[in-house]
Amino acid sequence: MSTSEPKMAHVNLMVDTVIANMPSEGLRAVLRSMLAADPSVTSLFEERTRNYLEKTKSTVRSENLFAADGNGFKATENFGAMQQRIRTMLGCGLCYESIPLLTSILGQASHLPLPSTSSKDLLHALSTIDGDIVQALTAVQKLLLTPAGTRSPSQEEKSILQSLFNAIAQCYESWNATTRNFIFERSVAALAPESLGLDISSIDLSAESGQQLSVLTVPPLASHIETFKLSNMVLPRLFSGLWQLSSPSWGTASPLQMREQFSTYASSGFTAYDMADHYGDAEVMFGKFRASCSNPDSLFGATKYCVFTPISITAGVVASNISQRCARMSANKIDLLQLHWHLYSDPQYLAVLKYLHEDSRVHNLGLCNFDTEHMQIVLDAGIKIYTNQVQFSVIDSRPTFKMSEICTKHDVKLLTYGTLCGGFIAEKWLNKPEPELFSTDITPSQRKYYEMILNWGGWALFQQLLQVLKQIARKHHVSISNVATRWVLDFDYVGAVIVGTRMGVSAHAEENLKSYGWKLDKADQAAIQELLNRSKRDQLIGLLGDCGGEYR
Repeated sequence: MSTSEPKMAHVNLMVDTVIANMPSEGLRAVLRSMLAADPSVTSLFEERTRNYLEKTKSTVRSENLFAADGNGFKATENFGAMQQRIRTMLGCGLCYESIPLLTSILGQASHLPLPSTSSKDLLHALSTIDGDIVQALTAVQKLLLTPAGTRSPSQEEKSILQSLFNAIAQCYESWNATTRNFIFERSVAALAPESLGLDISSIDLSAESGQQLSVLTVPPLASHIETFKLSNMVLPRLFSGLWQLSSPSWGTASPLQMREQFSTYASSGFTAYDMADHYGDAEVMFGKFRASCSNPDSLFGATKYCVFTPISITAGVVASNISQRCARMSANKIDLLQLHWHLYSDPQYLAVLKYLHEDSRVHNLGLCNFDTEHMQIVLDAGIKIYTNQVQFSVIDSRPTFKMSEICTKHDVKLLTYGTLCGGFIAEKWLNKPEPELFSTDITPSQRKYYEMILNWGGWALFQQLLQVLKQIARKHHVSISNVATRWVLDFDYVGAVIVGTRMGVSAHAEENLKSYGWKLDKADQAAIQELLNRSKRDQLIGLLGDCGGEYR
């Protein structure tokens, strides 16, 4: 009689004891490290999470999400618990299943007497729901992707989405709102695409509030702004990255707060922005702001065409994606479109790049997270690329090993992210103990870069690096972050460093500008190099692969 491998195993007593007694912070950290060490477990983790949510759905308390207090109304513990459940559902692929819960929250919120009796805490809680809705609808867009392109929602899916919009419209009517001061303005825009086929006529998207926003004229780049040339364009060497809009985990702000920060940044010399098709509504928010300026061509928008799953590439599929990018960015062209391709074993990425190159709406073509070998294959195919976006910092210096030579030879500029390791390379973390990874002030980026720091050499050596950077910072009257940014900018093949920008949440424009106008001298370079020689940076390629290898 044949036997098969068992599909379940016994959890021994000692392991069970660990699970029962370890603090939740520790369990989360251990689980995250296991998923990083063996990504094949991820699908099982997601499956078991979905099973847990199904078993416990009867315990959801959807009543009394808001309650009166001395200042008007507040969000209750039930609200917090439901929001956690929604975010868990979004994380494990239950986006459509999460939308009725979001609709329920909106239904109760529509009865609140906003805005006159609302507290800042309540308004913030509702703005986080706006962010959750945007994230849910981004997930919906991914589900609508098929190997042949984007499909229309089924009748059942459309009904779920229409109910969500109707609940938003009820809030709009009850609060006597306008589209310029409506808490759920981002959600309305995310539900507006014609491809979803929804009836959104109950909210006039062209309506303006009584107080018109002033039209910004973006000033020319000041002389102290360092620039590089991309094709025929002169761009600043600091880009603003909008990946934080992909999730409320980085904080949430109102659309008005975001527009105000866009205006401040653009006026300060931050005229180039990086985003992607899956960064929530980053393309939409940037596109609206740029279109509102009197000289929109003064702002440069770089976005991405990301392929994470198997797909059949045709000219029509590629053209449709370009059309979607243009529509979301309120433009008829794309300044820079960067391709991220998940599976190198599928050579269709060359076909995508050729179709992109042939489309006149794509003004410049770049790559994202391509390693040296496959970037060379693209170049050998005669496809002109201007940039490759990769991770590059004093912690992760993989581009210096292989990619630098190819970039120099073919005049490909690197656009770098992770240069500040999610904010860890800053005075804030000097002489500080290792972070509690799941505390409320730690972002998903920091959890990612903490693991990079451990692979590089550990927290103790990282503290020594911060000390070295601090000494150099004092010498040049700048910050630790400026020194780390300058270290990357001083490589000739680097076009720009992309600095993450939490639009409407926090602003560091003035500090970031201090990365311009000076260079590390030989003594500075030697001090940093001496520290790096004691790290395991040479081993990162073996551990993670060449640039972008950790995403495959």
